Amino acid sequence: MDSKLHDYTVFDLETTGKKIIQIGALKVRDDQTVAKFSTYVNPLEKINDYVSHLTGISNYQTDAAPLIDEVMPDFLDFVGDDTLVGHNILSFDCNVLADNGYPVANPKLDTLLLANSYKKRGLFADPIPNVRLSTLKEYYGININFHIAISDCITNNIVYQKLLDGDLAKATEIIDFTPKQVDSRLAGQRFVITGQFRQATRYELTSLIQSHGGKVTGSVSGVTDYLLKGELDHVTGKCKKAAEKGTAVIGYEDLMLLLQK
Repeated sequence: MDSKLHDYTVFDLETTGKKIIQIGALKVRDDQTVAKFSTYVNPLEKINDYVSHLTGISNYQTDAAPLIDEVMPDFLDFVGDDTLVGHNILSFDCNVLADNGYPVANPKLDTLLLANSYKKRGLFADPIPNVRLSTLKEYYGININFHIAISDCITNNIVYQKLLDGDLAKATEIIDFTPKQVDSRLAGQRFVITGQFRQATRYELTSLIQSHGGKVTGSVSGVTDYLLKGELDHVTGKCKKAAEKGTAVIGYEDLMLLLQK
């Protein structure tokens, strides 16, 4: 497979694990995005809280969505004969499509394998712990919501074109796709993040808070409203400082509850 494509379709699925709940795709011609495809899919089953929190997709959105058999003809027409580009598509997305009755015979390029080959050869200019899409997103300074199919396609396309161009240095500037008018439900609230989380990276949590009007700072002070603490770590210096200041210490699930208010 030629890894230097200029005409292709990037795609991504959001799923319950087995059932598809969202499909996103970008059609690229001469390195430029010329068309987008995005739809929710009704999985005919309830989405559990973990998946809903991870993706931001609710049962309300999927209950009103078309079924996979209604969506796939349009998706396959959109893709045509293009090479499919995606992150981990060979091990996950294409298998999910096949399991749902839609194996795709198109040529495929998996950017996870491409990035991993660069990492193994030591070609990245700066240290990178792994080649997950979330890690590459942070490495290249891409500020966009994560685990939304069309947003992940945008991220994946930037990552692929960086790899294609041999641009393997860590970004010094942010590529910002966040909306200028943010949801203001966390407006005026200040957060500090400490520790590691199972559900998301700290970079993703920062973007999530900022996209809802909140502010993330590096240290706990008298004006900090919440210390968001990862469940994978014990008490940190920031936790002790929060106790001294009377700052509320919350976890990932607590943050999700704040966003539902």
